Amino acid sequence: MMKINLLTVCTEAYPLVYAEKLIKRLCKLSHHDITPYCMTDRPEQVNGWANPIIADPDSRGWWHKVNLFDPNMPSGWNLYLDIDIVVLNEFDEELEWTISKNPSIACVADAINWMGVKFNSSLMVFETGSQESIHKSYSDKKSKLQTRPGGDQVWTGPQLSNVMYINDEYPNLKKSLKFDLAIAKNDSNITLPLTISSDIKMIDCGGRPKPHELQALSYIKQNWHDVA
Repeated sequence: MMKINLLTVCTEAYPLVYAEKLIKRLCKLSHHDITPYCMTDRPEQVNGWANPIIADPDSRGWWHKVNLFDPNMPSGWNLYLDIDIVVLNEFDEELEWTISKNPSIACVADAINWMGVKFNSSLMVFETGSQESIHKSYSDKKSKLQTRPGGDQVWTGPQLSNVMYINDEYPNLKKSLKFDLAIAKNDSNITLPLTISSDIKMIDCGGRPKPHELQALSYIKQNWHDVA
């Protein structure tokens, strides 16, 4: 059994139920010693399902994620997940394998190489303090970065060295609903599969639609809507 910090960020427009459902689902499935945290602008509403971390009032949207690299965060190995990810199956093996390689930082490659950057910040595995230089650089520049095109991962990715891409070893760890699994899409509509492979461990619902809009899909309903 490994001790792992589960980090989430829930600020601004996102209802806290998103972080709560993700945390409860993963903690139920994993056999590891998981300590959950939620970085939020509403810490008083985090009632027992996570340890609240007060969000930086000078950060906006996805830029809050860079503050996870603060060396003063809880020590140890961290698993960060975007809160619009739906956990379908346990992935202890994948997490153990990743940490055993002692990476500087690990992630699943971006589904479309957004703005030419392979790094994707929706899932990250890293040890506290390992990206202190990134956090310092962000802290020095954050007032200018909040409106930078592409967001945190497009700025962070090119500065990282030795990123390990977990999907090279485990291609079904996380799939993008919109870009990997959609049967068809156009400017106004997206067609999603009614069933998916049982080997997929997580679905990333980045963009639209979001999990709360997908109750008609059994794999979203069972693993998100029905989580209590």
